[in-house]
Amino acid sequence: MSLFITFEGPEGSGKSSQSAELYSWLVSRHIPAVLTHEPGGTVLGEKIS
Repeated sequence: MSLFITFEGPEGSGKSSQSAELYSWLVSRHIPAVLTHEPGGTVLGEKIS
């Protein structure tokens, strides 16, 4: 089973902090996880943001 979890909210509301906290929690329990953000992940995506 796979899940795709998103955090939504206005700028500065703590989405990045909460997603990093969840990622750390999952990894500490040996649950496979990938932390992403958008736009981003590629050179072009980083230039857009």
